[in-house]
Amino acid sequence: MTDPCFRMKGTTLTSVVVEVHRFAPDEFKQQLAEKVQSAPQFFTRSSLILHLAVSLSATEFELLVALCRQFELQPMAVKGETQGLKGIINDLGLADVSQSKFTDSVLKSPQQPVQNEQSPAPQDVVKTVTVETMKPAKVINRPVRSGQQIYAEGCDLVITAAVSEGAEVLADGNIHVYGTLRGRALAGAKGNIHARVFCHSLDAELISIAGQFVMHDTIKSKCWKQPAQIYLEDDTLQIESLA
Repeated sequence: MTDPCFRMKGTTLTSVVVEVHRFAPDEFKQQLAEKVQSAPQFFTRSSLILHLAVSLSATEFELLVALCRQFELQPMAVKGETQGLKGIINDLGLADVSQSKFTDSVLKSPQQPVQNEQSPAPQDVVKTVTVETMKPAKVINRPVRSGQQIYAEGCDLVITAAVSEGAEVLADGNIHVYGTLRGRALAGAKGNIHARVFCHSLDAELISIAGQFVMHDTIKSKCWKQPAQIYLEDDTLQIESLA
């Protein structure tokens, strides 16, 4: 018997969800441009799930996908009101995940304006797996290279080396980096507001705790390349030097 060519495994990933409550192409394009511009390092080339809260025609759905791709977002799946769209979904190379279950954690920037309830803009949602209890910390004793993603499911994440630019580290609990943190760090991934990020040298592209996030420019103005901890206080991320 020959060895199998491949194995199929389940996985956990971070993905942005755009919940479409109504679709007016010009308004959608403008609002999406503003959202991407607010955090280009985070949204550019991000995988995307389109959650249709309203029914769209095949033409409208194709235009929706095209607008997302125009801003370098990468739609990979769709859920919600997909009746009558199976053909175009397949033609565009997407998956219909309407039957899948997700745990939603709303991704909010401290500078994000409150939207008018009558004119909702697309919301960005981080999807993670629900975990009942915390497990022993996941320890990584090697550098996390650009393009790699490390996820500590149901526990803290401890990295004894550096996290490179373009890498992503996630944990349902705290994140400890005993080196330079240059990539993205998302602690409290399933909504734990008490989670913290600790590092020996802070130079991150993005830090997120329970959905609240700050970008590199804000981080650089606080305690750049210093030992630091980041935590939530009154729904605002606090960056504190440990030097």
